Amino acid sequence: MSRSLCRALGPFVPPLVVALCASCSAPTSVAERPRPVRTQQVELLDGKDTLVQTGEIQPRRETELSFPIDGRLARRLVEVGAAVSKGQVLAVLDDGLVRNELRSAEADLSNAGSTVELARTSLSRQEKLFAAQVISAQQLDEATANERAALARKDVAAAAALNAQQKLAYATLRAPEDGIVMAVGANSGQVLAPGQMVVRLATREREAVFTVAERIVTSAPPDVKVHVHLVSNPETAVVGEVREVSPTADPVTRTYRVRVALPGPPEALVFGAAVTGTVEYPNGASLRLPASAITSQDDEPAVYIVDLPSKQLQRRPVEVARFGADHVFIAAGLAPGERVVTAGVSKLRPGQSVALSEAGKDSP
Repeated sequence: MSRSLCRALGPFVPPLVVALCASCSAPTSVAERPRPVRTQQVELLDGKDTLVQTGEIQPRRETELSFPIDGRLARRLVEVGAAVSKGQVLAVLDDGLVRNELRSAEADLSNAGSTVELARTSLSRQEKLFAAQVISAQQLDEATANERAALARKDVAAAAALNAQQKLAYATLRAPEDGIVMAVGANSGQVLAPGQMVVRLATREREAVFTVAERIVTSAPPDVKVHVHLVSNPETAVVGEVREVSPTADPVTRTYRVRVALPGPPEALVFGAAVTGTVEYPNGASLRLPASAITSQDDEPAVYIVDLPSKQLQRRPVEVARFGADHVFIAAGLAPGERVVTAGVSKLRPGQSVALSEAGKDSP
């Protein structure tokens, strides 16, 4: 008998029939079937951390070369990518004005030399006359002072001539060491100011440069070896050592720049090539779980533990030491031997009955 019919008949239905209607309308409870889950037994591992980072091949040093004097650029003899050797001429200024300054300085020096000779001759003559008591001591002192003044003027002229000669040498820009031209900043005919970049020269020494997080910088040992591989060809590889770690973090990314020296790198590791750096270092004893095992409780990391006697779930907060590419390392909250759910944790709830799948039972 339907429930609507019983309500319609109301007082005309005997009490027994009413009881039967009530029993028909009561819902029947069905026992929830245990949910199959995949689990993993927690083990205390003593192994190594593997860090893989992408970086770039860069020169060890880059120097911006410029003229220390102003002038018009007469010739630039190199282009970007050119390999140069130490002492090679890179660019030349129009040196007409500088040569005129040198000629003027040399003429002043010659004139000063003649004045010195004249002053010495005059002093020698005055000394003889003073010995014969023909002139006074004051006249002899004046001749001596004239000679000293002539010598001083000659020194000034010599310094000016030397400066003019050095200035003429500054009109030619030479490579201070072997290297590669990375950039040019001026063309022929351009008027340059002192210090304006003409050529940026990079040393031929190559390094791999990476940007890494602070936790990696602080946890990695100082003598760590870095295996550097070319991204386009992983078989091109070399083992390097960390040469420099930036003392300050990038203000935007909060990462640190790490430069890795590459002894005898292959020729394929050219400037600008993308590389990967792989580092392995001991991490000590740790509890490692797949990243898919992590859920949250009150905005804090947590995991689901399987209570083996009752086959029910318990949600337990944990403290994460660090995150890896596919795993998390637990610092506190778990004990070796406990079984943790490793998949589908977002659809589970505490106290839920579960059944360990065959894959879950076999999971290490």
